[in-house]
Amino acid sequence: MFQKKRKKSWQEKVKEVFNSYYRCEIDDAFTRQFYKNLFFLNPKIEKYFDKTDWIYQRKALVHALDNLFHFLDDPENTHKKNQIIRIAKTHSKKNLNIHPHDYYYWIDALILTIKKFDNKWYNSLEFYFRECLFFPISFIISLYHKEKD
Repeated sequence: MFQKKRKKSWQEKVKEVFNSYYRCEIDDAFTRQFYKNLFFLNPKIEKYFDKTDWIYQRKALVHALDNLFHFLDDPENTHKKNQIIRIAKTHSKKNLNIHPHDYYYWIDALILTIKKFDNKWYNSLEFYFRECLFFPISFIISLYHKEKD
């Protein structure tokens, strides 16, 4: 039986995603464009940000993205895992109440933004981002209803 060889390993995909993101996040307009895209894709999400300190929020987004991407590299690292758990708790039903469905728009907004800012973007990167982000985002979603701290 013929088996088609995968073009890239998990580690190669993670590296491509890292590199793409880091080419973008250095641009100050990146986070502003991300939120524009997010609110365009789902205007209801904007209500979560009514009283937002945008200077803090932009830093928080970059910090969260750094944690998500580094979690891909080593999900067994306790510090990295704890950072993802902290994000999950902050966004849980009990706290910010970010509904699991909203992560669909979040991922799409991130990809749209990176497509715009990454001068080395190529089409397969979209699939790599979706595949790589599925893991940490699914973990965050799985903790949405968790009641214990």
